[in-house]
Amino acid sequence: MDFCCLKAVSITTRATKLNKMKLPIAILLALTSFCTACVSINDVHGGLDLPAPGAVTGIKPAVFDLSDPRQVDQLTGKLSEKRALFIGEIHDRQEHHQNQLRLIQGLYERHPDIVIGVEYFQQPFQSHLNDYIAGYIDEREMLVRTEYFKRWNLDYRMLQPILRFAREKHIPVLALNISDEIHHKVFHSGIKSLTPQDREHIPDDIQPISDAYKKRLLTIFNTHPESNTFDMFVEGQQLWDETMADSAATYLKQHPQSKLVVLAGLGHMMYGDGIPRALDRRLGGKFSAIAINGRQFGDYPGIADFILESSSNKALPDSGKLGISVDDSSKDVVITQLGPKGAALDTGIKVGDRLLALDGIKVKNFPEIRSIMYDKHPGDVVRVKIRREQPMAEDEILMFDVTLR
Repeated sequence: MDFCCLKAVSITTRATKLNKMKLPIAILLALTSFCTACVSINDVHGGLDLPAPGAVTGIKPAVFDLSDPRQVDQLTGKLSEKRALFIGEIHDRQEHHQNQLRLIQGLYERHPDIVIGVEYFQQPFQSHLNDYIAGYIDEREMLVRTEYFKRWNLDYRMLQPILRFAREKHIPVLALNISDEIHHKVFHSGIKSLTPQDREHIPDDIQPISDAYKKRLLTIFNTHPESNTFDMFVEGQQLWDETMADSAATYLKQHPQSKLVVLAGLGHMMYGDGIPRALDRRLGGKFSAIAINGRQFGDYPGIADFILESSSNKALPDSGKLGISVDDSSKDVVITQLGPKGAALDTGIKVGDRLLALDGIKVKNFPEIRSIMYDKHPGDVVRVKIRREQPMAEDEILMFDVTLR
C-alpha cells in the first residue's frame, strides 16, 4: 500500500548544496511507495539531505501556475512533441490532482487521442476500468471490482474528476501498477522469491537503477526501513517502475498516434529516474516530459522539466459518516463499536449486529462499505439493514434510517 495515511501539510524546503536537497522526513516518505505503516505527520520532525545527481544542469525548471488558463495553454503547447507526459504528485494533495486534470483537459483539446496511465489501479483489474470507461458499469461497481479501497485507499474524491472526464470523453485509462501480491513478495523476499507463474506478470527487461536514484532510496531506507534488506527495497522499486513503464510502452507501441499521460507519485519520476527512464529505454529515445507538483521543488535544477503550482488549495469537504466500526474478517460484517458522538449511536443499532446492506446495496466487507459511503455528505440519510442474532429465537432483520454526521 502506497503510504495512503500520510496527510498533506504545509512543506518548506531550502536548497543546500547542488548535489543535495533538504526535505522534511514526512515528504521523503511520500516520495517513495514503500511505506506500509500509517504515520501521523504531527509526529514527524526535522529533515534529511536527499542526494541529487551530481551532473544535473544548473538551470532550474520552469514554473507554471495552472490555475491560470493561459499558462495551461502555454504548457500544453510545449508538450505537443512528446509522446509521454509524467505528472508527479503527493498522493493526498487535492491541488495536485486538480493540476493533473487541468493538463489532461488541455492536452485533450490539442490532441484527443490520449490515454491516461495511473498508479492507482493494478493490472489484473484492467478489464473493469475498460468497462467503466465504456459505460457498462457505474462508478461504485468499478471501485468494488478493482478493489480500489482495499489496494489503494486514497480518498477517491480526489481522483473522481479525472476518471469522470476520461469516461465522458472515452479516454482509455491504463492500470499501470503491479499486483500487491507480487510486489509484497519482492518487497519482503526479493525477486528470487517469485514463482514461474508470478514471473509471467513482470517484465523480462528489468535494468539496474542509477547510482543517484539508489542513493536517494538509501537515504529513505536508512530513515524508515520497511523492507528486510536494502537490496529488496531497491528490487521492489525497480519492479514497480519497470512494470509501469512496460505497460505504458506496450500501449504506445500498439497505438503509435496516441499520447500518454502518466499520473504517479513524485518518487517514481524525479530527475528522470524511475518510470520515465524505463519507458524511454523501451521506446528507444527521449520521448518523455516530466512535470511535478509543488512550487518548493522549483529550486532544484534537473528535478523535472516543469514545476506545477496552483493558487487553489481548497480541501475536500468532510464526508458523511455512520459512526460505526466493523470487523469483516469472518463471513459476516460485524459492528464492533459505535462512536460516542457517531450518527448510529442513538438509532437502535447495537454492537454485535451484522451489517447486511446500505441503501439497499448488499455489503460483504469494509471496501464495499467504502464504495457506497465515499461520496456521502453530512446530513444525508442512509438506510442501514442489519441482522441481529437472537440466542433463543430466529434472528431479526431490522432497518434503520441513519442521518450521517
